[in-house]
Amino acid sequence: MTEDARTGQAEAGSWDGVDRRKSQEPEIPPAASPFVPVPADWQSRGVAFLIDLLLYCLLHFGGPALGFGILGGFLAVLYITFRDGLFGGQSLGKKVLGIRVVHLDGRPISFVDSSFRNVLFIIYMLIPLAIAVEAVAAYRNPERRRLGDRIGKTCVVQKSGVPVLA
Repeated sequence: MTEDARTGQAEAGSWDGVDRRKSQEPEIPPAASPFVPVPADWQSRGVAFLIDLLLYCLLHFGGPALGFGILGGFLAVLYITFRDGLFGGQSLGKKVLGIRVVHLDGRPISFVDSSFRNVLFIIYMLIPLAIAVEAVAAYRNPERRRLGDRIGKTCVVQKSGVPVLA
């Protein structure tokens, strides 16, 4: 590079290449409106849980009668763990009641998110009283989020309150 070119750049404000790339990157526009979750009522959540629990019991205890044998218990544990990732954040019980599990920013959850959210059900199978304790804790929480929701950073909302993501 010649001396004139160097002095010309120094006079222009000593460009190092980084500023130019930053100025060419498009700015991300702010979100139109932030997602404010409207929690599902505890009655809908309770009935949805009872439907899911009925399906769990049908698979677990009715497995041999349905021809699944020991595989029924395994399928029951898989269902209870990954159930919320089935239909875009809805288990069968939640689908019937019209509620859905979403991330705190409104995105639908996946099977991995469902497993984080429902990992505590392993404890609940061993200590059934823990279900009642968590139900009371969720009822007392102003956002109606149970401990599994707090672990998975999710919330249960009415299906009509979920924004459509393009």
